[in-house]
Amino acid sequence: MNRFILLVCFTFIVPLHAQRSDFNKIDFTKAEHIANRYKGEDLTNLPLLVHHLTSQLETDAERFKAIYYWVSHNISGNYDLMHTNERTRKKLKNDPEELQRWNHQFKKEVFTKLLSDKETLCTGYAYLIKVLSNLAGLECTIIHGYDLNNSAKSNKQNGPNHSWNAIKLNGKWYLCDATWSAGYTDMSNFLFEFEYDNTYFLMKPSEFVKTHKPLDEKWTLLPLSTEVHDSKKKL
Repeated sequence: MNRFILLVCFTFIVPLHAQRSDFNKIDFTKAEHIANRYKGEDLTNLPLLVHHLTSQLETDAERFKAIYYWVSHNISGNYDLMHTNERTRKKLKNDPEELQRWNHQFKKEVFTKLLSDKETLCTGYAYLIKVLSNLAGLECTIIHGYDLNNSAKSNKQNGPNHSWNAIKLNGKWYLCDATWSAGYTDMSNFLFEFEYDNTYFLMKPSEFVKTHKPLDEKWTLLPLSTEVHDSKKKL
């Protein structure tokens, strides 16, 4: 009986500590090298792109890193899309039916822009990470919630304002945010600048929750979420 109880507890606790350090013994250099080799590839044939990125890699962690690294180095954030999204959501927050209609049409514009110009906002990053991961045989989902970097943006009255991903590797869920890994918007000219930040790749949940609040608390991957605001800003 004691043995059974310990097994159950261990099974429950393990996912709560999923983080990048679980893969310290894996050298991601090859995955990054392959992603760089296909820099500039378009999105017209996603299965072929995934084959190029993952077919020479041995582990799921490496395959996901190649996908994540490629997306973070090839997809630009689009300030106009982000600004339009925020402004319209705030304007229509008291008209849910109209907001739903607008959101349906806006999603089409976002994904058209993503596929044609490789420019998007957080939803497009999360969508592409999920699709490419699924094509590689990896279980990945999109998480919607709040960016806690900016108290105004994280106002629940305006609804969720950010999206990111959870990826399942070796039976555990991990958190990542390709939008914030990719770079930033230069507010002097509103142009996107690539500046890869590996911090948000399989980030420790207790750190991730300081800047990300999911709508469903289970996706904190913690027993209890803690709202801690960070001064660092990402656009």
